[in-house]
Amino acid sequence: MAGPLFDDSLAVLVATLADLVDGEFVEAGTALRDASGQLTFIAGREAADDAERDKLGAALIEALGSYARTDRPISFRGDSGSERLLSAPERLPVKVGDRFCQVIDRRIVGAGWLDEPTSVATDPPRVVFATLKGGVGRSTALAIAAADLARRNRNVLVVDLDLEAPGLGDLLLASDRTPEFGAIDYLVEDGLGGIADSDLYRFIGSSGLTQGGGGRVDVLPALGRRSNNQPENILPKLSRAMIEDVVGGNSIPVAAQISKMIARITAREQYDVVFIDSRAGLSELAAPAVLGLGATVLLFGTAQKQTIEGYRALFAALQLLAQRDTAAGRDADWRMMLKPVYAKASLDASVSERFVDEMYELYSAHLYDAETDGAEAIDLLRFARSDESAPHWPLIVPFSQSFVDFDPGRNADQLTQNFYEQTYREFLSGLDAAINASTFASEPNA
Repeated sequence: MAGPLFDDSLAVLVATLADLVDGEFVEAGTALRDASGQLTFIAGREAADDAERDKLGAALIEALGSYARTDRPISFRGDSGSERLLSAPERLPVKVGDRFCQVIDRRIVGAGWLDEPTSVATDPPRVVFATLKGGVGRSTALAIAAADLARRNRNVLVVDLDLEAPGLGDLLLASDRTPEFGAIDYLVEDGLGGIADSDLYRFIGSSGLTQGGGGRVDVLPALGRRSNNQPENILPKLSRAMIEDVVGGNSIPVAAQISKMIARITAREQYDVVFIDSRAGLSELAAPAVLGLGATVLLFGTAQKQTIEGYRALFAALQLLAQRDTAAGRDADWRMMLKPVYAKASLDASVSERFVDEMYELYSAHLYDAETDGAEAIDLLRFARSDESAPHWPLIVPFSQSFVDFDPGRNADQLTQNFYEQTYREFLSGLDAAINASTFASEPNA
């Protein structure tokens, strides 16, 4: 592979323009990366003359190789479309060397990870169960947490947003309790003809965990009976469920659609908390749940290197969003709502210590603010490694052979307190604290 590769291309653009003009020229402009990865630069001032335009354009084409937009390697303020790009709110301040370069990243896939995160907690509070890899016990923990809260007379709404690999419906709903429709139907139908409030009950099933005199567990599964009866329509509906709606000429992001869906359903009944099962990985489906719901996000993972490196990629992307919030004068308190869960934890204390060390390093490198001198430091998001109340301090779910074949749909005893208490009590207590903290910070159906 000749010439700069993707990882080199932005640095090459910055170095080329800084050498030929200066660093201020780079920082005043905006780099536009198109869907293929090719770059063009929009300068923050007008061109001195045609000679400058030709000189810089030719230099960028030569330096960037296949990563240059050869039809328009550079444009200047005053050119068609330049003002809109230079003030675009989606610009990300990316640090390249010792300076920042504003970047607009146009994506076809993964655009949801560029949406503005929300720090506004909701009433009832929402908790997202997320992970980068499957098989770490995310859905099991969610089912047990719902069962435990119902046992303590709390009302829980469970939403299955793992649309590509749904499973909570089968975990928590018997076949005769599965509702007619699921979340995938809501996202498709509401974007076209809309869904009346009087029809919302058709999306909710009451779990067998709901007991007379106790709390209730209602479930919005990914798929309802209609999908189960017509499985040939699941993939066609899925491809249309996770796209922006266009209403009155305005685009409605998927995260906003999902947040509205949850708000409408929680307005029907009195719920104490909403649990949301997110798609695993860094897919487009995971982004709305992690960034857009105003939820506490539990990031499940084992102590393996692959977990740490996966979260490093996620946190590095989130760091850019935090930098964008700061540049726009917004708080980035949503960082406080990300909480790791050490799943399938061993009894080896040294491994637990290593997991805390690695989480602290990730949070410090990408999510916590850098240390600075001066009075403004009191507002920085900084924590000590040993601070057990800090975002980086993990909840723990120890490994237990008893949960290898967890299937409460066939064995209801697995959701009784006697079965889960020893393994999950520490996690459940930590979850209670997170829910209580969200309750104090919440806004009704935000």
